[in-house]
Amino acid sequence: MKAIPSWQQITPQAAFSIRDTAEPFVFGGAMWLSNGYYYGGVLSRDLWRSTDGAKWTLISDATPYDGYSEMAVFDGRVWAVKGSVWNSADGVTWNPVLDKTPFGVRGYGELVVHDGRMWQLGSGNDVWCSRDGVRWECVCPDAPFGPRYGSAVAVFDGAIWLMGGATQEKGDPPEKHYPDFVTHNDVWRSVDGEHWECVTAHAPWAERQWVVAEVYDGKLWIIGGFSNRESCNLGDVWFTEEGNAWYEFTPKPGFSPRHEATPYNFDGSLWVVAGNSWPLMNDVWRLTL
Repeated sequence: MKAIPSWQQITPQAAFSIRDTAEPFVFGGAMWLSNGYYYGGVLSRDLWRSTDGAKWTLISDATPYDGYSEMAVFDGRVWAVKGSVWNSADGVTWNPVLDKTPFGVRGYGELVVHDGRMWQLGSGNDVWCSRDGVRWECVCPDAPFGPRYGSAVAVFDGAIWLMGGATQEKGDPPEKHYPDFVTHNDVWRSVDGEHWECVTAHAPWAERQWVVAEVYDGKLWIIGGFSNRESCNLGDVWFTEEGNAWYEFTPKPGFSPRHEATPYNFDGSLWVVAGNSWPLMNDVWRLTL
C-alpha cells in the first residue's frame, strides 16, 4: 500500500528568532526569509538564507529596505517593496530604486509577479503594477472585493488570486475577537488586475484573516490563518485545482494552528515556516507529494 504523504518537521527551532509576518522568496537555489514581527510590535530587520530548511545563515541583521517590505523575484533580481523600492542581484547588496511609492506603506499587502509585471495588492481595494519598480500604475482603484487586509494572494493558472481576509465593518452578530471587522472565505480571480471575478463567494474553509497562500504540485494552497469569528488560530490546509472546488489536505498537519506563517514552494516540497501560534514560532515543516 502506498504511504500517504505527511508533514515532516525539519527543525523545531531554526537559527532565526521566533516571528510571524516574515516575507519569503526563493532565489539562487535557496529559501530566503526577510524580517518579521516579534512581541510588542518589535520588528526583526534581518535576512536569512537556507538550502535545506534545517540550517539557516544570517545574511544581514540590518536590512536597508523598509521593514516588512513585500519581496518578489522579478527580472533576475530580488525586489523589496513597501513605502520605497529596493532591489538586489544577489540578496546581499541592496540598491535603492524609488524613494516613495504612490500607494505608500501598507500593512499585510502582497507583492506578486504576473504577466511581466510586479503587482501590489491585498491591503485596500486598489491594485497597482509596475514593469520596472519606478513607474507604478493603479490599474484598479476600487476592486469589488473591497478594502481587504490580511488576505492570501498568489499567482496561479495565468491569473492573480485573492482569498479571504477581513474588511472593517461590523458583522451581524459582531465577530468575537475584533468586533469592528468581518472576515471572509471568498475567492477572487483576475487575469489583468483590473477586472475581477468572484469564483466563489463561500469556499468550504472557514472565514479567516492573516492566511497565506502558495502554489505547489499544480495546485493553489491556503494555510492556516486566524478566525476572527471564533477568536482562534487555524491549522487547516486546503488546495484547489481551479478555484471553485476546494479540498482539505489530510492527514492533518503536524504543525500547530497559526497565522501569518511563511510558505515556500522549494526543492519539490511545500514548506511552512514560523508563524504565530500564540506563542510565536521558529519551526520549519515540509510536505513532499
